[in-house]
Amino acid sequence: MPAQTQVKERPQHKPLPPPNTDFYEVTETLNAEELALLKQVRAFMKDKVAPVITKYWAEDAFPFELLPAFRELGVGGLGMQGYGCRGGSIRLFGFAQMEMARVDPSFATFFGVHDGLAMGSIYLGGSE
Repeated sequence: MPAQTQVKERPQHKPLPPPNTDFYEVTETLNAEELALLKQVRAFMKDKVAPVITKYWAEDAFPFELLPAFRELGVGGLGMQGYGCRGGSIRLFGFAQMEMARVDPSFATFFGVHDGLAMGSIYLGGSE
């Protein structure tokens, strides 16, 4: 009877961190307030969206119950001045979109359509 070989357990490895995709260090052009906002967006996506989004994808649904907490981030109107908009640069808007898309492209699209397309059209083409 052949000797049984003992199988070694694989050590538990921590998952790799997200890659640094800012190859050209564009985030260095943002000020401290803008960088703080990006950290808030990243934390929201990681803590609130990531744990539930797979279920919504499987159900062809959207996590509308997250919108009140998302509103509290105050990211509405990024890149637009006045009219209750947050302001900031269009670069900041793009980086916020990227932070959202890192976790879930559909959430980033939702934000882009409502904030960029709809509000952007009113902002650029609307009148008093």
